[in-house]
Amino acid sequence: MLLNSVSKVFSFGLALFILVIFGSALLKSDKSMMVLLVQDKSFGQAVFFSLETSCIAMLFALFTAIPIGYYLARNKGRFPAILDALFDIPVAIPPLIVGVLLLSFFNLGFVKQFYCFIFTMPGAVIGQYFVAVPFTIRAAKSSFELVPAIYEDIAMTLGAKPARAFYDTTFKLALPGITAGMSLSWLRCLGEFGATLMVGGGISGRTANIPIYIYLNLSSGEFDKGMAAAILVIMSVFVVIATVRWLTGG
Repeated sequence: MLLNSVSKVFSFGLALFILVIFGSALLKSDKSMMVLLVQDKSFGQAVFFSLETSCIAMLFALFTAIPIGYYLARNKGRFPAILDALFDIPVAIPPLIVGVLLLSFFNLGFVKQFYCFIFTMPGAVIGQYFVAVPFTIRAAKSSFELVPAIYEDIAMTLGAKPARAFYDTTFKLALPGITAGMSLSWLRCLGEFGATLMVGGGISGRTANIPIYIYLNLSSGEFDKGMAAAILVIMSVFVVIATVRWLTGG
């Protein structure tokens, strides 16, 4: 009972702190600028570019993370442990450095034919994928670890093929955790700045996502426009998250 009360106090305290920060920004922002911003073509392009690149990067991350997470969850030893640590490196280093490393990689001789991806939409997707995929791998691995491997063995003794046994037992039980990791990866891609700027170029009207759009306006002295964009993004993301969680039952 005491632990529940303490947890409740901390939860409400953090929620209040977040609401105060967002509320103060909303009160100080220019409401008329938000109306003008909705009609701004460059802002619309930034929103569309963010949604396009974040969804593609998230799908690639999900496609990669499920088999990797399953391997790490079912195999113990030195090599899986080294891989597990290696996959966490993109989380530990600044995204700007990730972008620099990707630029250096695409400048190598045997991959120079792919240098055309730099400062384009595919380049931005690569940068976002590289930064976000560790979150999906971590979520997939943790979810698969919670499902005993014996469930698949029982399914196969009842006549199921290995792929069907995996899908009907482990995958379905781990799906809520994988979905949570997928949502986190999507949000990470949506808010990605450093790697997207370096690899995508941050060209206004072409490869500028929402964070880059806000940065470009703030750095050029248009503070009200940048803050209005930030407020609109916060409200939109909150509505999207609430809707997704309502549709998926939380």
